[in-house]
Amino acid sequence: MPTSLVFDQHARVGQWVAEQTDQTASWGDFVAMGIDRDGEIVAGVVINNYNNTNATVHQAVKGFSKLVPELFYHVANYAFNHCGLKRLTGMVPVSMPDVIAFNRKHGFVDEFVMKYGAPDGEDLQIMVLWPENCRWLKPKDEL
Repeated sequence: MPTSLVFDQHARVGQWVAEQTDQTASWGDFVAMGIDRDGEIVAGVVINNYNNTNATVHQAVKGFSKLVPELFYHVANYAFNHCGLKRLTGMVPVSMPDVIAFNRKHGFVDEFVMKYGAPDGEDLQIMVLWPENCRWLKPKDEL
């Protein structure tokens, strides 16, 4: 089976992202997009907790895929152009500097540290992706 983007399997991608990120609570209302390789999800993004201007974003990438830039293009296009959001908020345990660095590389900026914000009492780095800093809003052929 070829590697492909997945847009219409929210529950499947959402479950995979939950497993990768140790998410135990329900996503509530959410949208999920991902990458399927040979019948297995290898990357996924969940967007939830929408209000008129913001939503939270949860992402996991396991293994390299040439489709990761296109996946993030679709996530940004959905959040900022389709939904009209003014920001996407990510929350990363401070004990995961590699994930924080990954987010920074993809345009997220640090907003603040939420002391004891994680379910286990760990601090969370709150990060935000602003549309004006989002490199994924470029046309797909420029990624």
